[in-house]
Amino acid sequence: MSPVQEEKARYYQDSSTARQAAVLALLMPKADEWHVHFIKRPSHPKDKHSGQIAFPGGGLEDQDISLESCALRETQEEIGIAADEITVIGSLTKLYVYASNNLVSPYVGYISQSMKYEIQPSEVEKVITAPMSYFDNKDLIKSTSFSVRGHKLEEVPYYDLYGETLWGATAMMMSELIHIWNQTK
Repeated sequence: MSPVQEEKARYYQDSSTARQAAVLALLMPKADEWHVHFIKRPSHPKDKHSGQIAFPGGGLEDQDISLESCALRETQEEIGIAADEITVIGSLTKLYVYASNNLVSPYVGYISQSMKYEIQPSEVEKVITAPMSYFDNKDLIKSTSFSVRGHKLEEVPYYDLYGETLWGATAMMMSELIHIWNQTK
């Protein structure tokens, strides 16, 4: 799901100048299926990830004792699910997001029941949940062209997430999660 196949290796580079960041692929049981949470970021002209679909998360701050605690803190700040309600079960492969110079550590966790969201409107436009089985449909993988900060990207793969475009680093992380999920069935 790399947006630029010939530059795929760039996503796995470690950069000494990269900001450390963490995200959480949060699962929850709903209607006898496991659902995964995404956020849609609000549109801001200065945000490099404006309007994109992502996992809750953000940059490591001084009060964070680890990248995992960063992912939990950011999830609580962005969608209002308290860290003590979440059980972290593992991590995915770190990705270097060169567009924003972030080295992102993705974690996977779950909550035992549906929770009420308390959305931080400056960081989240809306929460989207989808059952993991939704991603079994290979027709959801499409491609399109994007213009990103003056660069045209051709044939960028993405997941059609209920009409939203899930692409880039989050799509790459989701692809890995789907692969692991399907191995455990």
